[in-house]
Amino acid sequence: MFIKPNWRILTIGDGDLSFSASLWNHFKPAQLTSTVFDSQQTLEDKYQHHAIKQLQTAPNQQVLFGFDVTDPKTWAKLRNQSFDLVIFQFPLVPAFEDPEYFHTMGDISINTLNRLLLRKYLIHCVEYFLDPDGKQLCYITSKDVKPYSEWNIENSLNQGLEHIHYLGSMNFDINKFPGYKVRNVDRDKHVKDTQGITYAWSPKIDSKDHDNALLEALETKSHQRKGYCEICKAGPFVSTSDKTLHEQTKKHRLMQQYEQQYASVLLNSQPI
Repeated sequence: MFIKPNWRILTIGDGDLSFSASLWNHFKPAQLTSTVFDSQQTLEDKYQHHAIKQLQTAPNQQVLFGFDVTDPKTWAKLRNQSFDLVIFQFPLVPAFEDPEYFHTMGDISINTLNRLLLRKYLIHCVEYFLDPDGKQLCYITSKDVKPYSEWNIENSLNQGLEHIHYLGSMNFDINKFPGYKVRNVDRDKHVKDTQGITYAWSPKIDSKDHDNALLEALETKSHQRKGYCEICKAGPFVSTSDKTLHEQTKKHRLMQQYEQQYASVLLNSQPI
């Protein structure tokens, strides 16, 4: 994950605040605002170890509880603040006590619900959180295992959003964040560390508007090249029959169903 010390950073849904604490201690951002979906009391009841006191006593740092990235009514304390970078670590719809919020458009799968959550995150970052004169970066760190790998993060989240551009991905090395524990969202349990991937978006598409070191850190979108399956990341296919066999697999058919439902929900929903 590429971060520069002089950036103003907003973290979203940092369960026990261990990511934000490590970010503050080891990357020294100019300003850090950490948000948690839970209330302070719920967080303290849920997790035996957390970083509330450490962050609340740090300079140029703020902790906001009861913050729902999809609900502007919970953002009151963010008024008149803007950031260079917003980070959402390992997001997952079950972290929300009321997932019915996402069911207003009908009975849809958890796969689509997660995509809609992340799509709203990107939209709100660009429209409300990022400084138009700043670096204007949105990061989502996810995993290359189910259910995360079934969201087609690189291609689906900014679908139809001409003002939000996918820049690429980079490995997330948890060893560079000492003290960070990936937690189960519903109970005090440390989730086994798996390979993390940080995906980046920005309203700025021109490479000259971004730090060269960031662009060098971003990996190319190899799965989008000719001969690869864009939704499954499978390939390269050595022949037409090889591709046809892949398209007949259970995995590909399931991914097609996810893509079709997501596209249908976007087509029939009101503008976000």
